[in-house]
Amino acid sequence: MAVVDLPVQGMTCKACEVRVAKSLAKVPGVTHVKVSVRDGVARVRTDATIPRARLHKAIEKAGYHVGHDDRSWFTSDRSVWRDVAVAVGVVVLLGLVLRATGLTSLADRVGGVASSGSLAVVVLLGVAAGLSTCMALVGGLVLGVSASHAEKHPEATGRQRMRPHLAFNAGRVVGFGVLGALIGALGSAFTFSGPVLAVLMIVVSLVMGAVGLRLTHLSPRLSRAGTIALPPRLSAALHLDRADGAYSDARTALLGAGTFLLPCGFTQAVQIYAMSTGSPLRAGAIMALFAVGTLPGILGIGGLTAAVRGAFATRFFRFAGVAVLTFAAINITGALGVLAPGLVSSAFGAGSTATVASDNVTFENGTQVLHTTQVAAGYEPANATVYVGEPVRWEIDSVAVSCAASIYAPEMGIATVVLEPGVNTLGFTPTETGTLHYTCAMGMYGGTVTVIERPAES
Repeated sequence: MAVVDLPVQGMTCKACEVRVAKSLAKVPGVTHVKVSVRDGVARVRTDATIPRARLHKAIEKAGYHVGHDDRSWFTSDRSVWRDVAVAVGVVVLLGLVLRATGLTSLADRVGGVASSGSLAVVVLLGVAAGLSTCMALVGGLVLGVSASHAEKHPEATGRQRMRPHLAFNAGRVVGFGVLGALIGALGSAFTFSGPVLAVLMIVVSLVMGAVGLRLTHLSPRLSRAGTIALPPRLSAALHLDRADGAYSDARTALLGAGTFLLPCGFTQAVQIYAMSTGSPLRAGAIMALFAVGTLPGILGIGGLTAAVRGAFATRFFRFAGVAVLTFAAINITGALGVLAPGLVSSAFGAGSTATVASDNVTFENGTQVLHTTQVAAGYEPANATVYVGEPVRWEIDSVAVSCAASIYAPEMGIATVVLEPGVNTLGFTPTETGTLHYTCAMGMYGGTVTVIERPAES
């Protein structure tokens, strides 16, 4: 009995192990095969002498090559660094252009029409969500999945490359409809707390980061370490050992359905509306139509990966990797803002140094009335000053449905609240001086309430 170790190039997941093992096991004389994607090695046991060329041919037949993968921490390929540097510059430039031209407020203006609960408005809210800051999360997932699939299947036609997008969005529409019907039946028991949603954001963003890193090809070792692996038997049971790669329509559709749970203010606002109907059928229709509204934005992002080909495709995938990493960083920063508001408070203002209450605070019968307007792009004014030891009635006028419509202020004893159109009243009593922070559910928008001692002369 002989044991042969064969280095295998190109394996990225457990499904690759399954395919290589199956191909080698078909070679006459092979009694056992163990393949490791992390080590990049196939260990073959035989009961007879088998020419290596035959084993090499079996590996190539499975779609891989014999040889050692690059396992360095950082690639020495200058073209990779050049492309990534250009991609970073393009991403920064795009961000500046969007901010300077006000295109980022497009979704905000669309969201502002949501003053009624008609089904047409629900679709418009979906369109707005598909163009809003929520796309940093959902869009990052779509871009990562679609770019990774297109990179692994460069020979695929445009129609074949659209397959992941169609599966993702079909799963999203159907999943939103089914889960919408569920919340219509169960009501508020379905809601999650701010910290739970923040942890979910971090988990999703870490997966996005691993995909983005792999697309950039900057670190061969970290790219391999970031591979999410399933046991071989489970991979086979899920049909991941098919010839078309580790892609699965069912898993992609489930991923689309799972975005129902992500903390987007648009989604949460529509979920509250659906929940309030008390009708599973109507709630399901509302959520499904909302998902339909998001299709243009999501398909637009994913469609780019289906269109690129040839030499340009390699550079585009590196650009996509940088974009996905950027989305992941934005999401993690937002999640940290929810879990530890003071940690990223500088983004929302460091608090006031005023010695008297701010102009947006009035007084009624011993109660401080804090007036805030929730607009599509955050809160106006975002920062306020109140007095310690005196009750505060916080009146938030919600004038636009956006991510900011879901507010979280644990330092004030306020759990996640989805604001309804019009004036929403919250209450708290500050017991000590300092700065209290609040954010939206995704941590994208926020502000502060500075608590000071009342001046003696007031």
